[in-house]
Amino acid sequence: MLRTQRYDRFSPLNRKEGICDLKSFGELEKEQTQRESSFLSQLMGKTTMEGLVQTEADLTEQRNQALFSIAAEIEDTEDALNQAEQLVQRVKEHLEQLKGLQRVLSKQGSGKR
Repeated sequence: MLRTQRYDRFSPLNRKEGICDLKSFGELEKEQTQRESSFLSQLMGKTTMEGLVQTEADLTEQRNQALFSIAAEIEDTEDALNQAEQLVQRVKEHLEQLKGLQRVLSKQGSGKR
């Protein structure tokens, strides 16, 4: 019987009554806005000045840690770059030595003939 009553509520004969029970989009939107506003008010009410100060201190600490990490990374990268430049210089010097040896040996080899 309950099933029949539910069905009857939305039957074509009672459709008009069922539609009247539905809330408009505007009403639903207004209710949602009120719920969100109430929730935000509760959150703001729970937020104390001490909490805000602590949050600011935490954010400052995180910022300082990030800056320190970045500075350390910059220093490590500069050191690695300097080492790479020194290695390039040593390789160039070694290459010049090899070319010099090649020239000397080429001259000696051609002079014996």
